[in-house]
Amino acid sequence: MPSIVRSELTKILTLRSVWIATGAIIALNLFFQYQNFPFVIETVANVRGDGLSEVDGRLVDAETELRQTLGVSVFNPGLLFPILGAVIAGAEFRAGQIGLSVVAVPDRIRLVIGKVVAATAFVLGLGIVCILIATASTYIAVRNWNPGMLWSGAMLAVDARLLLFIGTSALIGVGITLISRRTLAGVVATVVLIMLTMAQLVAAVSPAVDAFLPFSAARNLLLQGRDAGAPLTGTAVHGGAVLLGWAVVATVSAALVIDRRDAR
Repeated sequence: MPSIVRSELTKILTLRSVWIATGAIIALNLFFQYQNFPFVIETVANVRGDGLSEVDGRLVDAETELRQTLGVSVFNPGLLFPILGAVIAGAEFRAGQIGLSVVAVPDRIRLVIGKVVAATAFVLGLGIVCILIATASTYIAVRNWNPGMLWSGAMLAVDARLLLFIGTSALIGVGITLISRRTLAGVVATVVLIMLTMAQLVAAVSPAVDAFLPFSAARNLLLQGRDAGAPLTGTAVHGGAVLLGWAVVATVSAALVIDRRDAR
C-alpha cells in the first residue's frame, strides 16, 4: 500500500491542472486575508480592558471574533477544494491511463484506497498552508496584543474543524468523479451542491433536509456563533458527522463502481 500511495502522490504532483487549481486556492486565500486585514486591525485597536471590542456597533469578545474571522477567511476559498478533488481524480480518465493503473495494481479496491489516501494527504497539506497563511496574517495584527490566542486550544479546535471540512469536501469531489469517470461531472456536481446551499433553496423548504447537504453541513460546522449570512440548520457536531458521512459514502461507492466496471 505505501508504494501505491507514493505512486498516486507522484501523479498528483506532476499534474499541471492540479497545480493550477492549487494556485487558484492559494491566491483566493491571500485575497481573503487582504480583505479581512483592515477588519482584524480595527477589532484589535478597539479592544477594551475587559477583552471586548466594538464591531459594527456591538460589543463582542475580541478573541472569539478574531478566531471566527480567521476560520471564515479559510472556509470561503476552501469551497474550491471539492473541485480540486475532482481534478485530481479525473486526471487518469482524461488521459485514458486508468487501464495502465489497473494493470499495475490489479486489486482495484487497493488502487482506490491509494488514490484516496494520496488525495487526502495532498489536500490536507494544502489546507495547512492556507491555515498558516491566515494565521500569519492575523499574527501581524495581534502580535502586540494577544499572540497566544493563535495557538490556544480554542484556535486549534477551529483549525481542526477547517481541516475536517477541507479533507471531507475534497473526498466528495474525488468520489463523484471516480464514479462518473468525468472531471467535468465531478466539478458540476460539487458546484450544484454548493449552489443549493448558497441559494438556500432547500433550507427555505426544509431546514432539516438542508442540514444533510454537505456544504450546509460545512456552514453548520464552521460558522456557529457568528453572522453566517443565512440561518444555520444544524449544530457543529451534526455538521461534522454529515461531512464525514458524505465522504465515506462517496469513496466507498467509488471503490465499488471502479471494482465492477471495465478499466477504460
